[in-house]
Amino acid sequence: MAPEHVASALEQKQLTSAYHREGPEGRYSRPADKNGGGALAVYTRAVGTQQSAWPAKGYGVGSNDSRVQLILSPNVLQTPNHGWRASSTDNGGLVPGATKNDQVGLPQGDPLKRTKQLWGKQTESGRNGAFNATVNNSSIQANNEQLHWEKVPLEGNLKGMVVTSPASFETLMKQKGAQQTEGVPGRGTIQFGSQNVPVVLAAKNSSLLSTLQSTGIADDNGRVR
Repeated sequence: MAPEHVASALEQKQLTSAYHREGPEGRYSRPADKNGGGALAVYTRAVGTQQSAWPAKGYGVGSNDSRVQLILSPNVLQTPNHGWRASSTDNGGLVPGATKNDQVGLPQGDPLKRTKQLWGKQTESGRNGAFNATVNNSSIQANNEQLHWEKVPLEGNLKGMVVTSPASFETLMKQKGAQQTEGVPGRGTIQFGSQNVPVVLAAKNSSLLSTLQSTGIADDNGRVR
């Protein structure tokens, strides 16, 4: 997420899909978003506890030095109460489980009317299989997207933020309720309700896992709780 959008996400207490923000006539970043995944989903990425090579700046589409990685509890995957979830790559904007043939004959225009029914194409076993294949080995998985229908609640789920740009760190520290940790460069907190969310500035190619462990966001086994 771009640092300038963090404040509004915290204010709304949730992450929302492009469709939720833009509506049926919204301007989407790519035409393929109207295939049912990009427009209607909130994307998160699942990183396994053994994937120590995953960089602090993130990996794949949407990851660059200026972005903020919001670190979420696995509860958003294990016990989701916010709606349907699909797993693994969005396959050019398609919802996992859907194919290009499923696009044939669908009405043009409004992504919701066009592709809502495609969100039921991935079975529970398919979703679980895709997820387990993503996190159960030590190699970096580029296609580790988790697509969440419309929104992801942040209350009780937001555990930390990682940035790899000093400018992005400064932007976050200018938010209301933010505070830099005295005597510790590149560390701070952002107030979210009654919670002080840890914020850490890390080297872009450093290990995300090590970063989370060194700041207490993850435990010694690499688990975020």
